[in-house]
Amino acid sequence: MATTRKKNLAERRLHPRHPAKAGTITANNRTGEIIDISMGGLAFSYLEREDWDGDSFDRGMLLGEDDLCIEDLPLKVISDCAINSGISIIRRCGVQFGRLTPKQMAQLEYFIWANSSGRDADEGGPWEETD
Repeated sequence: MATTRKKNLAERRLHPRHPAKAGTITANNRTGEIIDISMGGLAFSYLEREDWDGDSFDRGMLLGEDDLCIEDLPLKVISDCAINSGISIIRRCGVQFGRLTPKQMAQLEYFIWANSSGRDADEGGPWEETD
């Protein structure tokens, strides 16, 4: 049954996920490390703080290598759960991107290329044609 559920969840995703090699998200004073990212959303981990008290957020900013920054991204929280407990609680949050402007879509495509583990140092970028 668990395999069927995982398969159904994977089929709902419209965009392939890319493991992040770098990248930070910040939203409502919450900062986390990007775990994976796609054109549809991302997952990130963060340290839980008592003063957040379940705050939600609807806008965020992505920070990547080489001072790459995408501001004012519309976000919708899909999941937020603890993945580690102890002295500090680490949480994993999954967010979906809302309606992006054409500029944000282009920036996000570049951000994924520049900050995911699939990037090849010899590649010129996601928009260049290959032979």
